[in-house]
Amino acid sequence: LYYVFFFFQAEDGIRDPLWSRGLGDVYKRQYQRRVHGILIMLKAIVQGGRGFNLFRTLSFNPMAYFSKLIPVKLGDLGEGTKEATIKQWFVQPGGQVKEFEDLCEVITDKLVAKIPSSFAGKITKLHYKPDEICQVGQPLLEMEVDDSVKVKDEIKEKPAPAAAAPTPPKPAEPKPAEQTSPPEVKVVEDNVYTTPAVRSLAFKLKVDITKVKGTGKRGRVMKEDILNFVETGGKSAAPEKKVETPIVYKSTAPQKREDRLVKISGIRKAMGKSMTEAWTIPHYNTQETFVVDAMKRVRKLFLDANPKKKLTYVPIMVKAFSSAMLEFPIFNSVTNPDKDDQGVLMEYIQKAEHNVSLAIDTPSGLLVPNLKSVQKKSIIQINEEFLEMVERGRAGKLTQEDLSDGTFTVSNIGNIGCITGTPVIFRPQVAIAAMGVIRTVPKYEIVKGETRIFPCEVIIATMSTDHRVIDGAVASKFLKCVKNYIENPEALFLKMKQLQKLHQ
Repeated sequence: LYYVFFFFQAEDGIRDPLWSRGLGDVYKRQYQRRVHGILIMLKAIVQGGRGFNLFRTLSFNPMAYFSKLIPVKLGDLGEGTKEATIKQWFVQPGGQVKEFEDLCEVITDKLVAKIPSSFAGKITKLHYKPDEICQVGQPLLEMEVDDSVKVKDEIKEKPAPAAAAPTPPKPAEPKPAEQTSPPEVKVVEDNVYTTPAVRSLAFKLKVDITKVKGTGKRGRVMKEDILNFVETGGKSAAPEKKVETPIVYKSTAPQKREDRLVKISGIRKAMGKSMTEAWTIPHYNTQETFVVDAMKRVRKLFLDANPKKKLTYVPIMVKAFSSAMLEFPIFNSVTNPDKDDQGVLMEYIQKAEHNVSLAIDTPSGLLVPNLKSVQKKSIIQINEEFLEMVERGRAGKLTQEDLSDGTFTVSNIGNIGCITGTPVIFRPQVAIAAMGVIRTVPKYEIVKGETRIFPCEVIIATMSTDHRVIDGAVASKFLKCVKNYIENPEALFLKMKQLQKLHQ
């Protein structure tokens, strides 16, 4: 056995004794590592009577030679996203990770997401540093896992689209079509439709995910489903939320001001890219003043009847825009990026569902999640979903589903005291509205020949539309329709059922 063992060494040009050099630095190919591991253990058995200590002499774990290296790739993040910026790493080379443990946090122009591990193993190499950009489908890191792990259970990624070639590609051999799946969905034997992040939560809370009924789209198990399962019948209690007290640093001495270079990265870089592309759209802007006295009365009636609840003006505005879009469906459209030979837009899609996007200022930057199917919901339902979405956005817990498939955007710049602004269209949508702060202004009225002046409260609404799709006259009529619903909420309530039938 010793000579057979030395023969393998000689074949690879290695002259030093194997145990003096360390197996990990000598053999790379898996079959060599396995054969040598077996030979070493056999040699240890033969020399066992002479005090040969295998593990002390070689300083290695024989089971490591029955493992393999696999790349962990950046999966498809949806919405046509081709790259993401590494915000931070939760692991380092040489460290051990468990299944479903978070590996890193990435940022795109539409979301902040944590990438979980599909396997338990040892991190061997990180391919990127924080603030560096990784393309979808490229390896984030390398991990050493047990040889029995089946890589087919890994998260499925969509391959990055290939660049257009000047000449037609050669016909390739037919390959089985890859099944497309929502981003970060892991296919396992339990056939539960969910994401690795939700599986990780279920694992931490010791919840059998197969017993949880999904309330998401197509029966998808959401985070809320896991938490509700724990509250109603689970054995584990949800982990307590730790409220961190912000630390305020006060300067005790004047400091010299100096120029500093600020690197644009993360959400700011992604948003800059998105806005640069959006500015290629020919914008048409229109403005209207809404008297909101009636809307304030409706809000007050609700709060008086429900003193423990909160109702903002945003849900009422969202419902007014949605009701107007039932009469002007062209505003609930998205453009197809394909263009003709002259670079002109070819088509757009009128969407059936009103998924109204709302800009939220979060600690990570500006994010634009959306409320789904608001045309089917009441103002109270929209209000509850909006408050919950804002809370999750500020806690950094928005999902890809929250940020996908928006059709129209309402930006509430009034919550920071702005009177008016010129919003930029959020591609591929065709319209966006900015609502200013409520102000008290004098209103003039002539009654029986006498001029009367009295105070009233108003909001200035500014709307930007894609002039390739929407004409200026149509935009003005649409905003007038919204004005009518804001200033006459009873008309909104009386026509709500009629408008829903029109939509159907």
